[in-house]
Amino acid sequence: MLLENLTWEEARDLAKEDPVVIVPLGSTEQHGPHLPLKVDIASADYIARAVGERTNALVTPPLNFGFSELWHKYPGTISFTADTFKSALLDICNSLIRGGFKKIFLINGHNPNLIVMQTAAYEIIDMFEDEDISVAASTYIFMAADKCNAIGENFKDGTHANEMETSIMLHLFKDDVRWDKALEVGENYRLRKAISFDAGAMILNKWPDSATYNGVYGDPSIASPEKGELYLEALIEDISQFVYDFKDGKYDPIGKDGRPKDR
Repeated sequence: MLLENLTWEEARDLAKEDPVVIVPLGSTEQHGPHLPLKVDIASADYIARAVGERTNALVTPPLNFGFSELWHKYPGTISFTADTFKSALLDICNSLIRGGFKKIFLINGHNPNLIVMQTAAYEIIDMFEDEDISVAASTYIFMAADKCNAIGENFKDGTHANEMETSIMLHLFKDDVRWDKALEVGENYRLRKAISFDAGAMILNKWPDSATYNGVYGDPSIASPEKGELYLEALIEDISQFVYDFKDGKYDPIGKDGRPKDR
């Protein structure tokens, strides 16, 4: 179900059924010379709608912008600051909660958003601690990681404009993929890290510059629409199961009596 298609009275009545509300999040940012700026939000929105249709969850309109400061030197990228992005998430969740909805699932297509999403989730629970509110926050690529790794090079060299994202875009929006550019990237690919996770530490120094780095992690030239379909099937299946379990309270760490649940 799509929230945008309901009347306010229908939304009021639906809230009484305690559905999971899925909020698609992502970014409008560079994805190399071969993919459009919409990759993260387009994929998250597609997955959210497919999961909503399968599970009868309610899906809100997507938030097209995220925390994309990493790519600010690439024209076309539109970024919230971390504070603005968090404020937007708090306002969205507050609005849903005021409307009577209690289970909110933030599903994200741009991984740098996740730390801000988690911070917002903490603050929401602080604000509504005694009102039986649950917030889940996730980047979709991690919700079926084993299945995706069996399909292709999902996590090799990172997950930005790589084989997985290119495959998904080839399946969903083939005409928007500049395939000649993808082949050129593959022929000349060399891993360039902007963020390093080494020795148990996240290491940041200088943001990448479009004058010297094309903005791609991974080899997009090995992508295919067939792989994209397989990735989406795996993600939709596993995320749908998560939504069923989230609605049933399977992942609630604390029971109604305030005591930790036995596992």
